Amino acid sequence: MDENDPDDAGSTLVRSGKLALTYTEMAAFVKDIEARPTARLIGDLPGLMALPDAKYQLVVMVLRKKTRPDVAERPALLERLDDLQKNKALKYVLRRRTRNFQRGKICAQKSPESAKTTEW
Repeated sequence: MDENDPDDAGSTLVRSGKLALTYTEMAAFVKDIEARPTARLIGDLPGLMALPDAKYQLVVMVLRKKTRPDVAERPALLERLDDLQKNKALKYVLRRRTRNFQRGKICAQKSPESAKTTEW
């Protein structure tokens, strides 16, 4: 998966997240994230952080657990999130979500283009 193209569904985990529609499929997606080896999860982060809002919230829920102070995966995940946040080649929404995750904000973020008002 190309880090600069989070829409590239090269990861089976990201593809399953995009395709999950039912409660059962979303629950399976969460379990897959939880079970993902750290090295592979780190590689999947750009695609996972770019998922639609509802699925992104599921990713955040799992990442919050994996980045608790007493969890061994924490340093590697936080380092990768920091790298993503600093990567100017990534889409604005992905960098913003990454930054907000690091700051403890998990609300859905809109791109600057979608936040513009229409003049009548």
